[in-house]
Amino acid sequence: MKGALEKLQQRKYVGVAELADMAARLLAEARLVQERGTVSEVPDERTVRYYLTEGLLSPAEEKQGTASVFGYLQLLQLLAVKNLQAQHLPIRKIRELVEGRSERELERLLGVDAKPANKHAALSYLESLLTQARVAPPTPPPPKFSPSAAQSRAVQSAAPQTTAQGRVTGTWERIELEPGLELHIHSAYRPPAEAKRLRRLAAAVVHVVTTYSHKLTGKRGR
Repeated sequence: MKGALEKLQQRKYVGVAELADMAARLLAEARLVQERGTVSEVPDERTVRYYLTEGLLSPAEEKQGTASVFGYLQLLQLLAVKNLQAQHLPIRKIRELVEGRSERELERLLGVDAKPANKHAALSYLESLLTQARVAPPTPPPPKFSPSAAQSRAVQSAAPQTTAQGRVTGTWERIELEPGLELHIHSAYRPPAEAKRLRRLAAAVVHVVTTYSHKLTGKRGR
């Protein structure tokens, strides 16, 4: 789907029918399966209108006569909604994850981010963690999670990340939320100040953990 989306970033869709048709084509190519019988495999005009009413899709960007004109943002939103429905999330949760997201954030949600972050910095950080794990002595199990305990267990990475020109770009910190679950934060990151965005961020974290849990359970059941 990534290659197809890159070619559609500037395309416009006149009317909900064109938007629905393009989303249907991409979903069919991705072979996305909706296991619940009450959820359609691909969106039609009626579905798109319902999503617009529910606030799952942003309003049209412009008008062409009496027809609404949609763009790349609405296409990504529509794909993200169907993708999250396939993971059995309710409309309320899907709205929290999709509403107000930028194109880049929606691409990440779909796993097709066309402009990934600095991979070299991330890989260097992960390699430093592996090195620490090989040389570090065994440690006793951490205490039960609490906000203060998590803050006290924050571990700064071995060295700041640098560019090819030698400029320091920041450091990573590792915070253990509970045994087996860590949060990695770059020093350049600034958490959202608005309560709505914080709730959306929390919902995204819960979604990631839940999705991983489902995948792990499925592997064990085979």
